[in-house]
Amino acid sequence: MHKPLDTSKQPYPIEIVSHERVYDRHLKVDELHLRHGLFRGGMTPVISREVVGRGDAVSVVPYDPRRDEVVLAEQFRTSALVNGDRAWMTEVVAGLIEDGESLEEVALREMKEESGLDPIGPLIFINSIYATPGFCTERYHIFCAPVDATQADGVHGVASENEEIRVFTLPFAKAYALWEAGKTPNPLVAFGLLWLALHRDKLRQTWADPRGLQP
Repeated sequence: MHKPLDTSKQPYPIEIVSHERVYDRHLKVDELHLRHGLFRGGMTPVISREVVGRGDAVSVVPYDPRRDEVVLAEQFRTSALVNGDRAWMTEVVAGLIEDGESLEEVALREMKEESGLDPIGPLIFINSIYATPGFCTERYHIFCAPVDATQADGVHGVASENEEIRVFTLPFAKAYALWEAGKTPNPLVAFGLLWLALHRDKLRQTWADPRGLQP
């Protein structure tokens, strides 16, 4: 049984006709039959939608303000393989939130697990986004973390989860150029690089002073 969805705060009326879980393993898939209000007035007919339940996640963009470098990661992704693309994808640190964890705790844990790094100053919260809102509940809470990029090296990941993550650094300008050339087709990388493009000058000025890295 599902807890009834609260539609009371939605801007248009929604009528849930049925809500059933049709797949329940690592991913959860729900099938809904519903009607919703239209911009022009009235309601849709009953429509069927499948939603993949994934849970919220945290993403971290590790950035070295003194060297103007971004720490990136490369790992194997089956979805890219199935889609006919390069299966080893360039990404940033990211991971699912576990029960009882705060967003900052997840960010610190994932940084250590996936890159071996600890931040050298306070995390900066950037924003929260839905990566694929057309069918998935997964929402990413994105942070930027000041790091010492000279410590970023090697292969990391949680062995019990069969993770193998190669960490490397790039000058910001080169990382941005790769994204513009379509070489890093990952929305979290794109979001992080675009945010840095807007804010990195201020970050470099603030973090150049050791006092700017104090909590």
